[in-house]
Amino acid sequence: MALPKIYDWERIRKALKQLAEAFPDGFQDWILVGGGACWFYRVVLERADDHMFRVPDLTPEEEATWLSKDIDFMGLSPEAAELLLRASRNEETHTIAFAGLEVDFVESGLRITPETVNRNYREVRTPEFVFQVVDAALLYAEKISLLQAKARAQDRLHARLLAEYLKYEFCFEAEHAADLDASDWVQRARIVKIADYEFFVRDARAPQRLARAVARLQAPEHKAVVHWARHHLPHDAAS
Repeated sequence: MALPKIYDWERIRKALKQLAEAFPDGFQDWILVGGGACWFYRVVLERADDHMFRVPDLTPEEEATWLSKDIDFMGLSPEAAELLLRASRNEETHTIAFAGLEVDFVESGLRITPETVNRNYREVRTPEFVFQVVDAALLYAEKISLLQAKARAQDRLHARLLAEYLKYEFCFEAEHAADLDASDWVQRARIVKIADYEFFVRDARAPQRLARAVARLQAPEHKAVVHWARHHLPHDAAS
């Protein structure tokens, strides 16, 4: 059987650019979620070229299941989206067709709500346009909840990628003290641990690398990270 069309980040990037140009006033309030947001973090991890945490190898069959539609957002109700895009929502696919794209506007998920997304997103600036993407920690929490409820193939892939990305990011930020925002770091760590209690102990690479980085944090503004590590990393992680 022939595999479905395989998507890639370039396709998502072009879709974002297309929508940013078509709706310059509203697009800035939309937040990328779903498989497209996971792919964004996949690209960031790939470009980071970290020696320890890398994009998992996927089979062609797995690649083909990564996205079920072109692009998903929060920040606009499905009804408002229909008016803006001047098209009706397909109740079977839960998408709105616009200029060759299949676009979905999600009202809420299991962990992702308008309130949590508005508190946990990142602004991404490209040379051509600016877009918002849900924070990786909240996105991971959503994927873990979805796996507990549905166990879809794409959610397993997304959670696997996000776990590697988050381990990389927590370590990288702790290792670069000059740019470390301790309160933000701890908030994201809490979101991840609430969703996946053993996240910081399951893979020995992350706690060991984190413990070494935290041991070098001396500035008063980093005390929150030091305190968090003391209570949530294994006591022998740095050895």
